[in-house]
Amino acid sequence: MEKKKWGDIPPLEGLEMDWDYQPQSANGQRAHKRMTLTDLSQLFGSQRFEVQVATTTATVSGSLRDLCENGLAVDLPTRLDEYQNLKVGMMLGREKIIARAQVRHVQRRDHHFTTGLMFVGLDVPMRQYIAGIYASKVLRHSI
Repeated sequence: MEKKKWGDIPPLEGLEMDWDYQPQSANGQRAHKRMTLTDLSQLFGSQRFEVQVATTTATVSGSLRDLCENGLAVDLPTRLDEYQNLKVGMMLGREKIIARAQVRHVQRRDHHFTTGLMFVGLDVPMRQYIAGIYASKVLRHSI
């Protein structure tokens, strides 16, 4: 008896999906949950977190919008190019985070650009620190 292959099985009639699955939030597509500015403000007692972004031609200051283990979103006064490599730095509590990052998307807002950055090679202690911040948020502890 010859072994059957998947292509040998006939299609089942009448079992089409009448909808395509779409996650209900952007988090449905993310490996890590984002911490919003509100979350971070509650944990650290600050309303604004300054972020420094350094490209090969300039250093720009911006404001943190959200953060996760894979990256962050920052509001900047200037537009950066998608897929541009850069360095990013910020203070979160007593910890200084300095990392390489890549621009993943840019969205124009009223008078600024919201820029999504993906960490590139973030070291383990920094990744664990950010994960710990998220755990503090979940457990409702302030840092």
